[in-house]
Amino acid sequence: MISARDLLGFILSRTGCIHPFRVSRIIALAEIRWLNDRGSRLTSLVYRRESEVFYIEGFKEMLEGDPCFVRREGVPGVRTGCVEYVCGEPSIPEDVRQYIEGAIKEAMELGDTELNDRVVKNPLFARLLS
Repeated sequence: MISARDLLGFILSRTGCIHPFRVSRIIALAEIRWLNDRGSRLTSLVYRRESEVFYIEGFKEMLEGDPCFVRREGVPGVRTGCVEYVCGEPSIPEDVRQYIEGAIKEAMELGDTELNDRVVKNPLFARLLS
């Protein structure tokens, strides 16, 4: 399993500053693909579902507790804010990198609603829930 911090840092290093909502969906997409292909979890993250959305337990605290993650406040009505990774890109195994890069590419082609639906409507998502 890959550490949540390295995974998050890698994603933000590749995407630049993006909203935590999108980051969590990228992580979940990669987890679903990994689970489908490998039959096991990619991370030990704890997912909690609430109706048609979900959150990752401890995600906010992880971002706030590490100086490598910087929150950028948005301009009201223009941008909702984002998280940026300001340290060197974490090194992750090549096989994991391929799944993450695929999830990033897929996510960048979708709006927020479509991205969320792609995750929560996938039958394998239920196996990520705690």
